[in-house]
Amino acid sequence: MCHILLVLPFISLVLFLILPFDQAMAIYSVILFISVILYWLIWKAMRRPVTTGVEGMIGAVGQVIQNGAGSHKVFVKGEIWDAVSVEQLSVGDPVEITGLKRMQLTVRKKLKLKNQVSGSTGRA
Repeated sequence: MCHILLVLPFISLVLFLILPFDQAMAIYSVILFISVILYWLIWKAMRRPVTTGVEGMIGAVGQVIQNGAGSHKVFVKGEIWDAVSVEQLSVGDPVEITGLKRMQLTVRKKLKLKNQVSGSTGRA
């Protein structure tokens, strides 16, 4: 189906054989305009960063929900994961994912920005 939409401007050239030139040009202009918008949306979607798999997890922010001996449970993107960290973490700490090995995340403590700590929005 999508391939038909991509070649629609070429298929629509048949209009010039069937209809008078002014009518065919009006219809073809509309089809061409819609096709250009469609091509632009497809191009834009293909340039977006990966949001699934391992690539989508790296850099994501989660929250520690349970501490264990050398391992933690973190809540990330609606899921609970096992995680390890070289830093000391507490329940409720925000963490950033730095790696993934098998089914275990490697995380580090996410530093809070100055205005987030004080609770201000920075507006006067």
